[in-house]
Amino acid sequence: MTPATPSPVVFREKLAEPRFGEALPPESQTLLQARIKDLKLHLADTPLEKYIHQLYGELEGRGLSMRPQCYLSDQWGCPSGVPVIGIPFYLADPNLHSIEAELGGGPESEREIMMYLRHEAGHCFNYGYKLYETEDWRKLFGDYTKPYREDYKPQPFSRKYVVHISGWYAQKHPDEDFAETFAVWLTPDCEWAERYRGWGALKKLSYVQGAAERLGRAGPVVQLTSIDLDVDDMEETVLDHYRQRALEEKVDLQMGEHLDQDLLHLFEPPGIAPAKAETLIRAERQSLVQAVTHYSGVSRPVVRSVLDHLLERTTSLGLTVQIDKTREYLTRLTSLLTALAMNYLYTDRFFEVE
Repeated sequence: MTPATPSPVVFREKLAEPRFGEALPPESQTLLQARIKDLKLHLADTPLEKYIHQLYGELEGRGLSMRPQCYLSDQWGCPSGVPVIGIPFYLADPNLHSIEAELGGGPESEREIMMYLRHEAGHCFNYGYKLYETEDWRKLFGDYTKPYREDYKPQPFSRKYVVHISGWYAQKHPDEDFAETFAVWLTPDCEWAERYRGWGALKKLSYVQGAAERLGRAGPVVQLTSIDLDVDDMEETVLDHYRQRALEEKVDLQMGEHLDQDLLHLFEPPGIAPAKAETLIRAERQSLVQAVTHYSGVSRPVVRSVLDHLLERTTSLGLTVQIDKTREYLTRLTSLLTALAMNYLYTDRFFEVE
């Protein structure tokens, strides 16, 4: 399948890529220095409260009495075996959105927030009723005790798994397979029986339907016992949080100048066209990362690191673009980025050096 190409946009010249908030406005600069626990963030009276109530309404609509407790933490998550939902702290404050957009992956859209909430609710249903301990669950989803691997190698377009979160996430681990299946089942107007007709994943969706009918009005056997890192316990500053994330997501590409010839063929030479190619890449950075991650299954940090390398080399080479050829440049760049990602996925390398 041809990878999705982000829609072209009108773009403007930007200054050099900011490092850890250097180009953020003064109010955001002040926020970076604050300890996260001192920000007194909360869920009440925020848009997140509306999304949580929407989740609860969807659960009720499916006949489930379960209402997972939600709390603010450092990232999306559900502590293993505990039916609660951790939500990234930056989603609770609009002033933190601009910081996340600049230093993180960009704050989630309303659609993405609901996708994650449904996914985490799937973990809660699994943990709350200990489904993962049953033989039927193991036959369909696999061994819950299987080790987690961040560098899992999915099979794109496999019909054994549902498609929900980008990167073929259901293929990461049996626990994630169930959570993704639950999320698809829970999504309003999904019409999952028709959408997944003829797929191996349909048996998994039918299992979720049966479990919900059997257990929906019964109280969970596991109640809240503990949660992961709560926002009120986060001693680090906002700046330190993003610095640590950058370190954890850092990928040593060791590409050097190997792709310079590809970039020279992709864009225009210096001084030939009126706009800088780097400006186009910066304007479309988030859309490019999202599209390639979704269709390749390669992790967002890896794709982002590759694109940032291409951006750095494009800037160093002084490459330019014609405004009226924006779509053509984006198609070429998306194809190059996807090819590099797929090489990495199946060979652990981006290209053959020799």
